[in-house]
Amino acid sequence: MFVPAVIATVSLLATLPACPLPQGDGNGSGAGAAPAAAKTQEPILDKSAQDGLAKKLQAYLEAEAAYMSSDSSKEREKLAKKRESAKDAFIKDWESKTKKGDLLASMPDLRAIYQNCFTLERPRNAPGTPRKYEVELRDGKAEYVLLLPKKYKPDAPMRTVIVLPGTKAADQMSSWEDADRYLDQIWPRKCEARETTIFHVPQLPEGLEMDPMPDYSREGQEAQEQRRIAVVFGTYGETMRDVNVDRPRVFLDCGRGDCAFGLRFVSMFPDRFAGIVLRDPTKVEDLRLGSLTGMPVLMLKTADNAGVVDTLKQRLDAVSPEAVSVLDATDAYPFEAANEAISKWMDEHERDMTPKHVVIEPNHDRFNRAYWARIGRMNPVHGTAADQRPRLEVTADRASNRIVVKAQGVESFSLMLNDDLVDLDKEFTVVINDKAVTEQKRRDQRGMQERMLERRDWDFLFPVEFQSTVPKAEPKEGEPNK
Repeated sequence: MFVPAVIATVSLLATLPACPLPQGDGNGSGAGAAPAAAKTQEPILDKSAQDGLAKKLQAYLEAEAAYMSSDSSKEREKLAKKRESAKDAFIKDWESKTKKGDLLASMPDLRAIYQNCFTLERPRNAPGTPRKYEVELRDGKAEYVLLLPKKYKPDAPMRTVIVLPGTKAADQMSSWEDADRYLDQIWPRKCEARETTIFHVPQLPEGLEMDPMPDYSREGQEAQEQRRIAVVFGTYGETMRDVNVDRPRVFLDCGRGDCAFGLRFVSMFPDRFAGIVLRDPTKVEDLRLGSLTGMPVLMLKTADNAGVVDTLKQRLDAVSPEAVSVLDATDAYPFEAANEAISKWMDEHERDMTPKHVVIEPNHDRFNRAYWARIGRMNPVHGTAADQRPRLEVTADRASNRIVVKAQGVESFSLMLNDDLVDLDKEFTVVINDKAVTEQKRRDQRGMQERMLERRDWDFLFPVEFQSTVPKAEPKEGEPNK
C-alpha cells in the first residue's frame, strides 16, 4: 500500500509557530565544494548590475512581507501600493538585464541576485550575551537560548550552530542540562567561535529521551518523535526568521544522549545542514543512513566510546566514503578542549544544494525530500519488508545531460532542476529504473521564487520541476503480470 509523502513543509512550517512567509511572483568530505557548473560558467552581468537587481529584489520581498504580515485593511491598502511599486521596479530591471542573456540559465547571476535577500530588523536583545526565549508550538511551549556574536549585523549572514544539550549525567538519559549552562560549558565565553558564530540551543524536554528509535506500532511514539522534531526545528525557525543565519553554513552539535537522534534528525532534513558533530556517539543499529550521503560527520573518540565510533564510522563510510572525520578527545566530556578543532572543521565545510548524487532513504513517512529530489507516493517506512521500503537515488551528469533515477517502494517523485545539474537549454534524459524519457522544459522564475520563499532559503534556486511516476517493473520470465 502506498501512502502520500507529505511535503510536510520541510520549510519548517510543520513545526513553526504561526508566522506568515511572503509568497513570491515571480561528495564526501568535499561537500563544501562549489558545484562543477558554477566553477566554469561565467556570469552574464557585472557586479554592479547584479547588486542593483539584488537591492530591488530585497525591496520587493520586504514590501511583500510587510503586506502579508499586516492585519489592518487600511494599512494593507497602502502597503499593497508599495508592494506593487517594488515588484514593478524589480521586474522592469530584470527584463532589462535579460537582454544580455537568460538570467535563469546563469547560476552565478542567480546566486548573486538572491544571496542574502531577506531584510531583517535589529535583534531583540544586544549581541554578545546569551538570551532565553519562549515560543508557542502546536504541541505546547518550548524554550531556547540564542547567542549572537558581538559583531553581529542584520545584513551579514553568519555561520550558525544548533546545539543539542547533553544529559546531566551518563545514567540520566532523559534529564537535560540547562541550555544556557550547557552552551557555556562547551563553547565558553572566551572561545573564538563566539566571535563568528550564531548559537541556537533548544531546551530539550525534561523526561523525554531523545536517542531511542521510535517504535511506531506503539501508542504515543509518533507524538514523542514529533515533539523531539518540533523542539529543535520549531525553535530554530524563530531564529532563522529573526536573525541572519547563513543558510549554507548551519551545523548540528550533539551532546550525550542525543547523538543518535541527531543523526536521525539530519537524515530527515539533510539539505538544511553543512555537517553534524557527535560528541558522544551511541549505537544507531535501526537507523537507515542513506539520506546522509555526502554529509560531513565529525565524531569525538574516547577510550569508552571507541567501539561505537569505529562501528558507526564503518557504516557511514559504506554510505559516503571519506565524509566522516574522527577526533581523539583529550579531556573529559563535553570536550571543551576540542572546540578549536571543531570550529576549524566547520570552516572547511559548506552545504552544496546541488550535489550530483542524492539518496533519499526515509526514516519517517512525513520527511521524504533531500536537496533537489522529492518522493511523492511511496510505501510506508515501517511495517514494510526491507526490499520494499522506500528509497530513491538520483545521479545527474551534466556532460551527457542525463539523470539516472533508481527507485524502490516509490510510486512517484519530482526533481527540482537548474543549470548546475543539466543544461536546460537542451533536451535532457531521465532514466527511471532503466527506462528512459526525454524532456525539455521552460525555466520558470515564478515557480523558482515561490519555492525559494517557501523554504526561506536563498540558495534553493530551481527554475524547473520535473515530475514522474515510476514505471512498473516488467515481470520476470514465467511470472504472471501484476
